[in-house]
Amino acid sequence: MAGAIVDKVSAFARRHRGLLGFTLRKLADANLILFPINEKKGRETLRLIRRVKREKRLLQAYHQAYNLIRAVEATSKIPGDLAEVGVYKGGSAKLICEVKAGRALHLFDTFEGLPAVGSTDAPIFREGKYSAPSVDEVKTYLQGYANLAFHVGLFPETAGPVQETMFSFVHLDVDLVKSTEDCLEFFYPRMNPGGIILSQDYAFSGVREAINTFFAGRPEPVMELCSTQCMIVKLGNLYECC
Repeated sequence: MAGAIVDKVSAFARRHRGLLGFTLRKLADANLILFPINEKKGRETLRLIRRVKREKRLLQAYHQAYNLIRAVEATSKIPGDLAEVGVYKGGSAKLICEVKAGRALHLFDTFEGLPAVGSTDAPIFREGKYSAPSVDEVKTYLQGYANLAFHVGLFPETAGPVQETMFSFVHLDVDLVKSTEDCLEFFYPRMNPGGIILSQDYAFSGVREAINTFFAGRPEPVMELCSTQCMIVKLGNLYECC
């Protein structure tokens, strides 16, 4: 009985491949209802994300990309530069560029894929995974945007030029536990109050534990977002206003 049902479903799929493909794409976009696509700004955001996805530069889901864009916009009144660690093909960097206004954006990546994977990292990762196009190709992709700085190599060894820089927004898409720890150690003390750290990788247990451990003794709460992300807003002196 079960075999007959499977055969019928398979035959239907073969006959209506185009319709099924269209339906699956629509289902993949179903999470768009999570943000206001009936408003002009929401529709513009949707078009931007779709454009970057068509360029095959973006691995993020729509709602993840939406969170990224809105977080960058939310820090527009916070002084400081922006940074992304884990650039890959430049898709998320392009989203940041579209809404960062005049702020400087620092882009960190090995452009050779992930470094050595540790025992607490998710098994889906391996050394060299997400090997990006050359840095020159990513630079060409982002050449229409001003005030970008590329830092090629393994972070934080490449952080020398920004040792004295303060930040308003940092996007971490580094996948691995050690990389996450290194990024938090470097950027946290350099975040201006009100600045946001957005991690793409909070769903992975090792990264989750690293982030929770880092902030266990600090005043900032870790806000888990839908899917794989989390967000931390840097707190200032709670008594400055009094």
